Amino acid sequence: MSKRKIRVLSLSEKLKIVNAFECGKSRNEIQSEFGLPESTYYKIIKSRDSLKSQCSEGHGNIKRSRHSEFPDIENCLLEWIKQTLNKNIPIDGPLLKQKSKDFATRLGYQNFSASNGWLEGFKRRHDIAFKKAAGESRSVDQSVCNRWTEELPSLLKGYDPNDIYNADETPLFFKCLPDKTFTFKGEKCHGGKQSKERLTILQCVNMTGTDKLPLLMIGKSKRPRCFKGVKTLPVDYASNTKAWMTKILFKDWLKNVDKKMMMKNKKILLFIDNCAAHNDLPTFENVKVMFLPANTTSQLQPLDQGIIHTFKRFYRREVVQHTLTCLEASNNHDIDVLLAMKFARKAWYKVSDVTVKNCFEKAGFCISTDKQEFIPEDNEVEAGPSNEDWAKLVCHEYTGDVLTPTFEDFVQVDDLLATAGEFTDDDIVHNFATTCTDGNDSEDEADQLQTLDTEVKNIPKKQEILIALENIHKFFEYSAVVDKTIFDNIYELEKHVHNLNTEKQKKITDFFK
Repeated sequence: MSKRKIRVLSLSEKLKIVNAFECGKSRNEIQSEFGLPESTYYKIIKSRDSLKSQCSEGHGNIKRSRHSEFPDIENCLLEWIKQTLNKNIPIDGPLLKQKSKDFATRLGYQNFSASNGWLEGFKRRHDIAFKKAAGESRSVDQSVCNRWTEELPSLLKGYDPNDIYNADETPLFFKCLPDKTFTFKGEKCHGGKQSKERLTILQCVNMTGTDKLPLLMIGKSKRPRCFKGVKTLPVDYASNTKAWMTKILFKDWLKNVDKKMMMKNKKILLFIDNCAAHNDLPTFENVKVMFLPANTTSQLQPLDQGIIHTFKRFYRREVVQHTLTCLEASNNHDIDVLLAMKFARKAWYKVSDVTVKNCFEKAGFCISTDKQEFIPEDNEVEAGPSNEDWAKLVCHEYTGDVLTPTFEDFVQVDDLLATAGEFTDDDIVHNFATTCTDGNDSEDEADQLQTLDTEVKNIPKKQEILIALENIHKFFEYSAVVDKTIFDNIYELEKHVHNLNTEKQKKITDFFK
């Protein structure tokens, strides 16, 4: 009796079996079609989630899952390969071997040998093949934008406007004051003091402006001192050494969005730009990702048509008002990350649905093919200080050929900053090393933020808050032409205050006094 020949299936072939199972085919039908023994069938179905994830990452041709003896080195090398290919730099075997040795030294491995056998195994494990470069493909002309706009209605077919979203990152010099506008303007933010004064903010909104997702703010410090004692942040927060968006952060953010949409029983279409931080995304159940054509976001991305600019106008206005108030009261007007969060959330709240609709239409997201000119609302045009207030803030030392900065200069001061970019070898090692520690966190925090008292600021008592809400209620009672629903909002706040327990947790010794 001849032995049964073992058939090794690739990941893509296993995925076909999973798809057949999910389409309702019986076990006998699938086993007969693919020639599978019963044990193999059950093993594949049991690991279907892992198979989907690996295939979505481009590893469909792999037949065996081979484990590496040095996963940290290979993870660092993979990240470096992706980053290098994004710059259209060719890579060969000797270069990979030398780079792997560099990463091994940085990670502290003494017994690593970048042999030909290891290189071949690395290529098999990660489905890597060297191919001849086919020339440049990054240049895009206006015809690409026109073709995209013509094809867009077919891409949107089947989706309600409420279920069509756009997400993008924007940089922010959160501490920048009006008289520092020209000092910061043009800074590429690759290092130095300015890089520690910046944040990256991820915004996402649907086509009708009815659903502005919570902001994600990315800073440099893991635990800013201003967060001490704070249990609920105004916006979501993440961190890395560059205060940039990374693949890991974006993937985690997308997973959370997918979960939220799943809870709402809602499937959405999300448009994003094709930058390095948005690559290698898995397939999600409730979020379908669509990439905009390369180098066209200035014309085709809705957030770039005026939404981000309007948000920054409102943020800068909050900075101006805060600075004026502090100057009049002779208080410190420095802005920390927590205060920047408050300003950012307030600014995002003030961006109207009309503005969002106009910007989506300008980007071609409408029934008609003609792009609409973005016309901001009156409250957004006026989202700036008066001439008198502005004159109090701008530096009076600007003379001669240097013009006094305008509020518009202040708004646009960080428009050219990078929100994601190239990591150094040290950054890559820090992100993937399994033994890295947080020993420099306190130093980073001190470098990132101004020195603050270590004690938690005094929290107002519950009764003080209720009295303040009562005064607010009285203020609107004596005001003319007030929307009466504002009283309902005050009552809602009162209910939340009553339900919150602001007392400190008792110690066990308190019960024996």
